[in-house]
This record gives sequence, C-alpha cells and structure tokens, in this order.
Amino acid sequence: MSEMVLGEAVIVKQEYSLFDNEVEGEEGIFVRVDSTTNKSLVYFPQFGEWAEIEHLERVEEGVIPEKNKSFAENVRELNYTMERSFYGFGRKK
Repeated sequence: MSEMVLGEAVIVKQEYSLFDNEVEGEEGIFVRVDSTTNKSLVYFPQFGEWAEIEHLERVEEGVIPEKNKSFAENVRELNYTMERSFYGFGRKK
C-alpha cells in the first residue's frame, strides 16, 4: 500500500459527528497524517469543515480526482513569517 497523497478522495469508516453532521460513509479530501496521533486530517467540502479521522478507506489509491485538484494545489500548512507582535491591549513588551 502506497502513502496517501494530498487531495486523494477518502471515505470515512467510523462514526464521527462533525458539528451535528454524521460523516460515516461520507467522502472527504485527504490532507495529511498527524505523526503524533496517527489520525488523518480530512477536509469535507460538503460541510466546509475539517476533521481528524482514524479509520478511512481510499477511493482510488494514489489518484487525485479532478474535483479535488484545485483544493490540493491551493491548500498549505500555516507558516509563521513574523514574530508575535501583539501582546494584548495596554501590555507592551
């Protein structure tokens, strides 16, 4: 089994309530695996929400569906480019 790729379509294989939406059996877009928890970060465009899921089924191994390509090309991990410059109102450092 090859590693999952960003944008790959996955099906949730566990009970999971995502803001009152049951996502078991729903298709989502794989983003990455968290090395600490071993859970997969999945985006659900039909709900506009993200979830960390343990049990997934790959729709087509290693293939990014056409409908997911734009998402996969544009999603990025948050990268801090500046030091923290705001410490609250009235508390300067």
